[in-house]
Amino acid sequence: MGVLRCKSQPMVEKEIAVYFLAYNLVRWAMAKAAWLADVLPRALSFTGAKRLLNAFADQLRRTPVDQVRGVIATVLAAIATLKLPDRPDRIEPRAKKRRPKNLPLLTVPRQVARDLILAQRKLNRVT
Repeated sequence: MGVLRCKSQPMVEKEIAVYFLAYNLVRWAMAKAAWLADVLPRALSFTGAKRLLNAFADQLRRTPVDQVRGVIATVLAAIATLKLPDRPDRIEPRAKKRRPKNLPLLTVPRQVARDLILAQRKLNRVT
């Protein structure tokens, strides 16, 4: 949720609500997988679980109704294997490392911007 794409306040609120919904659904899947595998939910990788759910999303949509439970069980078992390594005494600073670049925003399609650059180069060669 690094960037909100909506402009109006009601749509921004909806976008934030959808992000919270998606986050909670991933956490729910992790909690269910952890419960089935008898591990702590905080010991599982959120990013790994999110990637796994995205990878299985199309398969879950195309699975016949009578086979959905089996696919869900497979996904939950796979999420349960995504254990985080034991990292005692891990300390990470809460700061951004990268500095923003002083470049203009790309406000036209990328191909149009490329064409403009090529046209400018051709113009510079002629003069």
